[in-house]
Amino acid sequence: MKLTILAMATGIYLSQGVYAACPITKDFLDKDNAIQKLTLNEKISCLASELPKVRDGIAFTEISNTLRSGELSAQDVRGGYETLLDELSKPNKEAYHTSFLILALAEVARVDRVTPFFSKVEREKLVSIAIKALTDVENYTGFDERVGYIHQIAHAADLVLQLSLNNAIDTDSLQALSTAIQQAINPSSTHFYHYGEPDRLVRATVYLMLRESLTSEYWKLWLTDAAKPPTATWQDAYGNNEGLAALHNTQSFFNRLLLWTSDAKNPKLKAINEQALLHLKAIK
Repeated sequence: MKLTILAMATGIYLSQGVYAACPITKDFLDKDNAIQKLTLNEKISCLASELPKVRDGIAFTEISNTLRSGELSAQDVRGGYETLLDELSKPNKEAYHTSFLILALAEVARVDRVTPFFSKVEREKLVSIAIKALTDVENYTGFDERVGYIHQIAHAADLVLQLSLNNAIDTDSLQALSTAIQQAINPSSTHFYHYGEPDRLVRATVYLMLRESLTSEYWKLWLTDAAKPPTATWQDAYGNNEGLAALHNTQSFFNRLLLWTSDAKNPKLKAINEQALLHLKAIK
């Protein structure tokens, strides 16, 4: 892992004047085992870097490795969680910073799913963050040539995925998450998803669908609502970019849902697959 990360980071220079809290510089990378010696909070600080190889290739990768290693105490993980919340609450952040803070929170949520230690209030906070990240988006950019991935919708969906797999998340929260995903399928802004966002949304949705407390009838109504056009009919959607974006995004979501449930043995998912096909035939 060290050699891989160092190879990715070759030639990286980080301005300490801009990211003074992030210790990752080229000189730093030249030191043996330097990355592994960073604290969790130091790694979190580097999520603010505008350099994708620092933010994504090193900082987030190391945060994920650290949290998945099982070596941190619950107290240390909670400390990282509180740092992430503090960073997320600060104003005037770059879009990529916000998005990677959300992705890091997905990793924290995974720790609590595997080894529960959060309180109900802490889990509810994560649910609120996921909902806001899906529905209150200022920048829908998937990938930027200069700063790399931003991808807030995809990262928010990853947080929903971890929460949907956690049996401690109650029915009201699951319903709220499913409503937020439905809203994110086609955002109110005229935006065409083309960086895999529908697939990430569907993946989270399928795991919500597997929760027993959300019944087949609930999902039948949910799918019907999700398949509705923004205009009187889908044919009317061809008249402007807003309608065309809705058509593109809704088709993409139902296409991916059809694929994800195509070989399902679970009776609920089999029924959902049949409903998705019926809706997809009408979304044209």
